[in-house]
Amino acid sequence: MAKVNVELILENLSCANCAQKIEEKVARLSFAEDVSLNFVTKKISAKVDQKHHETFVEAVKKIVNEIEPEVSVLEAPKEKPMLNMGEISAVVISAIFFGAGLLTRKEGFALIFFLFSYLLSGKNVILSFFKNLRKFQVFDENFLMTAATLSAIFLKEYPEAVSVMLLYKIGQIFEDVALNKSRKTIQALKHLEIEYANLKIGNEIRKVNPKDVVPGDIVVVKPGERVPVDGTVVSGKSFLDTSAITGESKFFAAQPNDKVLAGSVVVDGFLEIKAQSFYKDSSLHRIIEIVENASANKSKTEKFITRFAKVYTPAVVALAIIFAILPPLLFDQPFKLWIYRAAVFLIISCPCSLVISVPLSYFASISKLSLKGILVKGSQFIDILASKIGSFLFDKTGTITNGVLSVEKIVPVEISQHEFLKILISIESLSNHPIAKSILKGIGKNSISFSSVQELKEHPGRGIEGIVDGKKVLIGTKEFLQESGVEINHSSEVSPELSYIFVSCDRKFCGYVALKDSLKDDVKKVLNDLKSFGAKIYLLTGDKKEAAEKIAKDLPIDGIYSELLPEEKVKVAEKIKLENKGLGYVVFVGDGTNDSPVLSVCDVGISFAGSASYLATTAADIVLLDERLSKIVDLIKDSRFTRKIVIQNIVLSLGIKFAVMFLGVLGVANLWEAVVADSGAMLLAVLNSLRVLKR
Repeated sequence: MAKVNVELILENLSCANCAQKIEEKVARLSFAEDVSLNFVTKKISAKVDQKHHETFVEAVKKIVNEIEPEVSVLEAPKEKPMLNMGEISAVVISAIFFGAGLLTRKEGFALIFFLFSYLLSGKNVILSFFKNLRKFQVFDENFLMTAATLSAIFLKEYPEAVSVMLLYKIGQIFEDVALNKSRKTIQALKHLEIEYANLKIGNEIRKVNPKDVVPGDIVVVKPGERVPVDGTVVSGKSFLDTSAITGESKFFAAQPNDKVLAGSVVVDGFLEIKAQSFYKDSSLHRIIEIVENASANKSKTEKFITRFAKVYTPAVVALAIIFAILPPLLFDQPFKLWIYRAAVFLIISCPCSLVISVPLSYFASISKLSLKGILVKGSQFIDILASKIGSFLFDKTGTITNGVLSVEKIVPVEISQHEFLKILISIESLSNHPIAKSILKGIGKNSISFSSVQELKEHPGRGIEGIVDGKKVLIGTKEFLQESGVEINHSSEVSPELSYIFVSCDRKFCGYVALKDSLKDDVKKVLNDLKSFGAKIYLLTGDKKEAAEKIAKDLPIDGIYSELLPEEKVKVAEKIKLENKGLGYVVFVGDGTNDSPVLSVCDVGISFAGSASYLATTAADIVLLDERLSKIVDLIKDSRFTRKIVIQNIVLSLGIKFAVMFLGVLGVANLWEAVVADSGAMLLAVLNSLRVLKR
């Protein structure tokens, strides 16, 4: 049975440590695969058989109720206000009682005020503590805060116990505000989802859900509206704002026969568009899906923090117990003194600032890059690009060149021009390859009818074949035709600047097309920038050696591998990876056509969505939504900045915690200073993470 992806929202989830426990427990379910919990979006997802859908939902609800009873499991998110007024009211009233306790001179009344204040501010924390205690779940923030404050009460330090719980709740409110703000900022892409489509049925236009549009439907898009699905313009003209998709603030003039992407905004005209895909398969929906699922591919740093958090809290709690017991027993120190110091340890032992800020930094970076038209499928690739890169491997056509080949010559041999063009148009119109598109564009001005094609078959990196009007036609490289027994007498193939496509009919050579490509404007600067990062540059192409050397002669390229088939590119990539072992990662950059195998074998594969097939787009780890090579440089700089923020957060969080622990042992730090330091570390780390969005 086919597996379905199930996504659930964990409403009110505010404890990163608890989120980690929920993810681990759900991952143990035998019928769930690829379980991932994104604390930033409060979303848990997994792949399950359709028959297990309800079972999975119920199992998640049960697990969540065991770990965090206040969290609700929903199948659709609710819009929540930035501030929880109930929490704020409780804290304000608690603060009033606390102030009254400090001001009153009667000890009995003061104790009552302190008790009311403590219970008001700490009610949820204390209830969760007792629930978790019954299940022997003792290493979460509820247990730690309750244990620390009850220790203070036991020592009759009532004002300090109340101030700690009050400060903790105030810190939680600030943390929630900061996190909610970050969630709203990070999920800006989600707001690009299309709410409706104007479906044309005869002479009537109906407003429908975009999910109800099927390929072949005609949709009408008015000025200011967004294109609901990928499609082709059938009538009308307008400028399109594609900045939400590509990250580039440029308008595109759309007219009949032009392809348009979902999410593009119609600026100044009306367009009728023929849908080419379902909404779920549109470019926009795929972009949102890639960004939301990126958190499943965790970086080594995130995995380390997860493992560290499991050890850190129990270790600190164990130290707290040791400090509470051993000094009084071994050195005749007062129990009261060391129980107090142990309580300081308990407060500072929650790793939330790390567990929240590190994934938040990566997710913020991935979201920010998506708004620039760069889709990163996981934080692990940010880590790789921020590290030492040994080599960049570039495909040629459509990558360092524009990929828009201009037809220089069309030469039929022993066949009429009309018949030759008819054969070309019939077969090449069925291919998505850039060369096929260029040939069609070059001969499009000739109004030639085309025939139906049977038994069409593409040979990646070599050519295409099919039967046209009963004749077996081969179109492709010289070697492709020769392997099929076609004898090619071609004396004009002399210019290294041109690429040649040969044609045969029933194993008889019947002509060729000569094409010319040009370098992208920014290629030289981009390659120099990449070399400044310490990387070597290699060119991998299926072109002839002379053509490859001609186009690369003025570029800072360290090595050229020419006349490669797709499987040979894989072997070259593996060879370079072996040579680079210990020297850095290997990154492949291609336009996506025929590049799926080599995209998968390199440490990071980058492709261009504009020309990539869906297969190549999914094979790539990073997808660029337009053709600008300069985005690769932006990507590396942003990755390095993100990595710097992550390291800062780790150093900041651990530095503050270890400093407070040290001062606590010396008796310098008190309980309320510990809780301020803990909440402060969390706030600083979250705010520092959000610097990624401001870059």
